[in-house]
Amino acid sequence: MRWSGFWVSSIAVIVVLTSLTLLPSFGAGAAPAGSNPPLGVHLSYLDDPTTAKITWYTTAATTSRAEWGRSIGPPYLFHASGVDYGSPGGTRLHVVNLTGLTPGATYFYRIGDAGMASSFGQATFRAAPMKGASDTFTFAAAGDWGDTNQTAVTSSGIAKRNPNLVLPVGDLYYTDQESGVRSVYDKWEAFGGGSFVQSGMGNHEEAAPASDVTPLGVHCAFSNLPGNERTYAFTYGNTYFVTLDFGADGFGQADGVDGTVQGCDGVAGTPAIRAWVDAKLAAADADPSIRWIVVYFHFMCYDPTTTGFSLLCPIDSSNDQIEDIMTNRHVDLVLTGHDHVYGRTYPVHFQTVTQTGNAYSDPGAPIYLILGTGGLSGGGTCRTTAWVAACRVAPPAKGFDAHPI
Repeated sequence: MRWSGFWVSSIAVIVVLTSLTLLPSFGAGAAPAGSNPPLGVHLSYLDDPTTAKITWYTTAATTSRAEWGRSIGPPYLFHASGVDYGSPGGTRLHVVNLTGLTPGATYFYRIGDAGMASSFGQATFRAAPMKGASDTFTFAAAGDWGDTNQTAVTSSGIAKRNPNLVLPVGDLYYTDQESGVRSVYDKWEAFGGGSFVQSGMGNHEEAAPASDVTPLGVHCAFSNLPGNERTYAFTYGNTYFVTLDFGADGFGQADGVDGTVQGCDGVAGTPAIRAWVDAKLAAADADPSIRWIVVYFHFMCYDPTTTGFSLLCPIDSSNDQIEDIMTNRHVDLVLTGHDHVYGRTYPVHFQTVTQTGNAYSDPGAPIYLILGTGGLSGGGTCRTTAWVAACRVAPPAKGFDAHPI
């Protein structure tokens, strides 16, 4: 079984990440050009290392095209036309599949209308490694974004570190207006043009209609993610990632959806979610090509502050929607948001710490990170419980977590 590896606690260093492996400058220098250029550009990974998906919007109706290749262009060796569609609120969206990629290779691309009179580029990205490959890659994660100056600063900080994946862990937009959603993607373009953006769902994408809740259909129209775009899994090299939609309330067990249904839908409720994720994690745990398992979702299992709201795991109540599964299936790392602070646990299961210190060998339990600092910062009182390895509330924590694998 797994858990025989070696985790270094620098995975949780916030903002200034001296341990981060820097890769070639993906997306650097790319800019929109023309009268109706692509905006809010972002890549998605659909669990196929030979394919990448690019999504963007434009202010006026137009056609779409992507051109890409292994060397600087134009011209580029490959090209494809896109699909042009409208969001529920009428935003003009465009998506192109880049196919025939060599896993792990660096690609150059530009996107725009059919004649490239308006365009975005030249940008670069690294195709996903072959499944099971031990290639080094990096990912960044943060939640609770919104359209703030801190969102822009965090996005810029992520872009400078050139991660291959970015995992926004829910509460992405804090608005019911598509103009606000577009503005968030405009800020995310700093990293989205060169990183696969694999978002998780938060309660502000799921709750009852309100001015700070984004309609579900709007989120799915903009994001273009695997499966039903809400609860899904993908393999990136030797690492298995799973994100779960637990709905509008971490204590509630009737909402959220599993990953069995395609197209922004799913079977609702905790029993369905548990059955789906347990089967997925059991298969990953038994797969010898999977070295690491990373789970990310919005609501916390371990809150480093005494606030303790909407917990999925039994810290302040008997509620356990997921911790037993993550422990039994040997999950290595769990990324969450919701509380607008930064926190990290030692390897822990049901509040029992398995190892302390700064490095872990065969830890025997997951490490939990709380990363609700993408665009909004909070406060509170840090717990003094034994499983708390780090807690940052004053001054308010800002930024993201990044990690090389």
